[in-house]
Amino acid sequence: MRSGNPITSFRVAGSGCAPGNIQAVGRWVYWSGSCDLPQGSVQKAFVYDTRRKTLIAVPAGGEAHLGDGFLVTRDSTSAALILTDVTSGSAVSRTLAAKAGRWDVDPYTGLVGYVDPASQDIHVLQSGVPATDIAVLGARTESAVSLVDSSSSWDGTWWLSKPAASWTLVLRNKATGAAVRTLAEGAALDAIHASWNGRTSNGAYVPNGTYTWTLTVAPADRQGAPATASGSLNLTGGAAVRRDHVGSDGIGDLLTLSSSGALTFQQGTGKGTFSGKVSGSGWPTSVKAAPFGDLSGDRCNDVLVRLSSGALRAYKPGCGDALKPSTAYTSLGTSGWNQYDVLTAPGDVTKDGRPDLIARNASTGAVYLYKGTSAGTLSARVQLYANWKTYKKIVGAGDLNGDGIGDLLAQDTANNLYRYYGTGNGTFGGRTKVFSNWGGSYNVIVGVGDITGDGRADLVSRDTAGNVWRNNGDGKGSFGARTKIATGWQGYKGLF
Repeated sequence: MRSGNPITSFRVAGSGCAPGNIQAVGRWVYWSGSCDLPQGSVQKAFVYDTRRKTLIAVPAGGEAHLGDGFLVTRDSTSAALILTDVTSGSAVSRTLAAKAGRWDVDPYTGLVGYVDPASQDIHVLQSGVPATDIAVLGARTESAVSLVDSSSSWDGTWWLSKPAASWTLVLRNKATGAAVRTLAEGAALDAIHASWNGRTSNGAYVPNGTYTWTLTVAPADRQGAPATASGSLNLTGGAAVRRDHVGSDGIGDLLTLSSSGALTFQQGTGKGTFSGKVSGSGWPTSVKAAPFGDLSGDRCNDVLVRLSSGALRAYKPGCGDALKPSTAYTSLGTSGWNQYDVLTAPGDVTKDGRPDLIARNASTGAVYLYKGTSAGTLSARVQLYANWKTYKKIVGAGDLNGDGIGDLLAQDTANNLYRYYGTGNGTFGGRTKVFSNWGGSYNVIVGVGDITGDGRADLVSRDTAGNVWRNNGDGKGSFGARTKIATGWQGYKGLF
């Protein structure tokens, strides 16, 4: 195979056999040759079925042409044209013509043509053998693609058992199942070649993560069912997934602040836990951080950091890089941000493709929206609510219901947890109670993104004893029962 990968191998008749003629059509392989046996040299011929892994003895001697499930031979003495059907696993022969001159076989349509040597008439016959369904015999596809520049692409080649009328390749986000791109073309003779640049049909980068591909091929002879093949690939260098700062794997990460001033990305495993760390030291322990999303447009997530002076900065670490005081940043204001006791990023709440910020004034309880801009800054604030003092925690939760819009969670002083769906125009709908008497022991609740690999936004919380808990998002605005995923985290000054 041109893929370099062998499909199968078979032995025809022990030792002492020399192949003289080999043909292949779809799933069938024809072999004929001379075998040295104790009684002398003997001509033998076989058809091998690569699907059933069976070897079928067929008439030997004379000219032979292999078709799809059949063999046509012309007797060297009588010039009779013989068709041998091998689709049952045994050789079943019948005479097509008592005498034939020049002749040929279309291996895929089953047509047999020959010239009557007496009349010179040309005859075209149907073999009567049902065509084998089209199949993908082999493939060469890339397991990963990194969109390092505009010319990068994922490429695949699939070899076919017979010509195709058309083919369709559908690429889907593995976590969500959503189709992100469909590629399709017309006829293909013996192979299909496809390239995907990691973008949707309108040119937008798809999010980093794992994608599945499914190829469907319709046969040109319209006989039998279409062939299918499938696989997966890992894509990096695409659009940054919310809360994914390390690995570009589409899995959320948690940011922690240690008592020694290290801001650390705790890398999500995709199995609901954290493993691996990327740290930047030298931060004042008074800073407050908000993992934000890709504000700068470089396809790497940024982090907002508020200093004790009241300044707010948008730090722009490269994908997978540590967040350090020396990391490049954009100033979002040199003072005034200390008025807020909540700074949280729910995702995109305006449907413009940019992350947005929610802030609450500590003294008045007023809640404001700061929209992300194309310039990599924040727009002027817009008040959403006059007084949310009744809530002790306000959490940017991400997209809880799969509509692509960021949502909020809020926990009141009675430990009721409420959900506010984003509307897509920069506001939120009415509240819905998610849980009663929930999370009273938690001192931190973080909408950490998808850390289980199912495409749904999850919650991570820390209780006063330092235990860390995960609640799996159900994709419908609620969460499953909690699972303990770490202990001894009371030493961290902040979880963001």
